[in-house]
Amino acid sequence: MHNPFKFGVVVKGADFCDRQMEMAEIESDIASGINITIISPRRYGKTSLILNLFDRLEGIESVYIDLMGITSINDFLDVYAHAFLEKIGGMQRFFELAKKIIPGIEKMELNFGPVGVDLKVSPTIRNVEEIISIPERLGGRVVVAFDEFQEITNVKEIDLLSVFRKKAQMFKNTTFIFAGSRRHVMNDIFSNAEKPFYRFSKVYNLEPLGKSEAIGFLRHKFNSTIEEVEIDSDLLEHIYEVSNGHPYYVQYMSHMIWNIAVESGKLELEDVERAVKKVLQSERSMYEMLWDSLSSNQKAVLKNIAYDISPYELNMSAGSVKTALDKLVKMDVIQKGEKRYELVDPFLGMWMKGNS
Repeated sequence: MHNPFKFGVVVKGADFCDRQMEMAEIESDIASGINITIISPRRYGKTSLILNLFDRLEGIESVYIDLMGITSINDFLDVYAHAFLEKIGGMQRFFELAKKIIPGIEKMELNFGPVGVDLKVSPTIRNVEEIISIPERLGGRVVVAFDEFQEITNVKEIDLLSVFRKKAQMFKNTTFIFAGSRRHVMNDIFSNAEKPFYRFSKVYNLEPLGKSEAIGFLRHKFNSTIEEVEIDSDLLEHIYEVSNGHPYYVQYMSHMIWNIAVESGKLELEDVERAVKKVLQSERSMYEMLWDSLSSNQKAVLKNIAYDISPYELNMSAGSVKTALDKLVKMDVIQKGEKRYELVDPFLGMWMKGNS
């Protein structure tokens, strides 16, 4: 018997907490040829959402491209071209189709190394446009998903966003998904009227898991794997509330509580608190690293937010508070809620309170 709750990895199928409403709407948009932007905090399951969405698409080819770590135009061309190399079926098939899919390429090199074939393209504007156009020339409907799309802003040699928009806005058969977790950068790319990607896509801000959907998912997972242990509805609600609907922590907490249930043969509401302590112990080094990276003003502001106290009540100028808030938002440590600033990570607040 294995633990059915998975966290920190891409999950598919029955292991994915459905997000049925979001999936249905995005699937409909893609079928209609609408480009999609998905913005979420880290560890919110956007990659899992994309790959599960791919499994639902009918009559549309899908290509996933992870831009994490790119720093140059050569990096971008490399990961983009290689994604289609794999999709097409390898280097031999790629060259068979080269005249069709990259007819205007000016210079291309092949380097055969110990880990495979390295494809290098001279980063001229013409070549960049040719590589970007590959999906449009494959002969059918294609959806291309970029993960961590904000990393494209690391490319400084050319205005890649402008070049991309110029070509992609003319595509007839290609739909794009742009997903990213550095929210202030993603919002600037897609919501800034002065930027090339302004209104190029429909923007989805991924929200916490819906309560009824999450609890239904947890109940099914617990009941189908440890039938002999009674699962109280209050306990499942407590897991959701403690995790604040955060997908990573809903799964993480449930993973810990499932282990407790298997070990003890029963579950009580107090076991949620035991699981919280285990999670906090596991995440401690990450929180300590974050805390050590903050200035004294940022620490003071963050602590007030954790205790639901306005940071403007601190003995600090309003300008200094605003500077600290802006920096914490850019770091994706806090976010602006309906009435106040909130911690993105609900367990960070618990850790801070336990170490104050």
